[in-house]
Amino acid sequence: MSTSSSSNSQLQFPKKDQAIILNAINDNKLTDYVVAVGNIVQPKNVLFASRISNNRICIYLKEKSLVDELVSKHPNLTINDQEVGIRRFITPAQRIIISNVCPSIPHGVILSLIKGLEYKPVSPLSYLRAGIQNEDYSHVLSFRRQIFVTPDATIELPSSLVLKYEETSYRIFLTYDDQACFKCRQTGHIASQCTMQQQVSPNSDLPTEPIDAATTYDAATTDG
Repeated sequence: MSTSSSSNSQLQFPKKDQAIILNAINDNKLTDYVVAVGNIVQPKNVLFASRISNNRICIYLKEKSLVDELVSKHPNLTINDQEVGIRRFITPAQRIIISNVCPSIPHGVILSLIKGLEYKPVSPLSYLRAGIQNEDYSHVLSFRRQIFVTPDATIELPSSLVLKYEETSYRIFLTYDDQACFKCRQTGHIASQCTMQQQVSPNSDLPTEPIDAATTYDAATTDG
């Protein structure tokens, strides 16, 4: 068996977070992009390369850590006297859970609020389930919604905001965390597991009651 065949057999299927994207410019060859990247990460760490749709170059590296280092330290490359930007093939997303949202409030109103905080959404808003442990009512949704945004360390997510819709004021709660308790505002557990006395009374003057925030991106989980 040749050295080339042996190397191919040892290759594992890479993940998308090991890939970078560059815009193809003029008559530059694929080799030009591969060599420019290889000069930084070392040739042995470049695994796959190809032209893809929308006039772009996609290059897979040996490890995700190489992608992290490359895009942070070398966001631009100079190829044949032309500057080319480097970006991840998969952009990391951060989830925001919005709780205590009255169902009558349209998604567009919440989306405008999120954009007003300077976030860049990378997914549509969606409802989360109420977590009712009864097969006949498993379809019932909660007063929670979720959206994925591009992470931005310069933005401070407020814990709550007052939203006005149809002449009514609503206080909604926001969190990055997959598990956040609305009773004590701490992470790592949900309200049904909280040992502290509820701080927000169902009889308060809020139009809706706060709801637990625990789910996953692909499918909402139930939290009982």
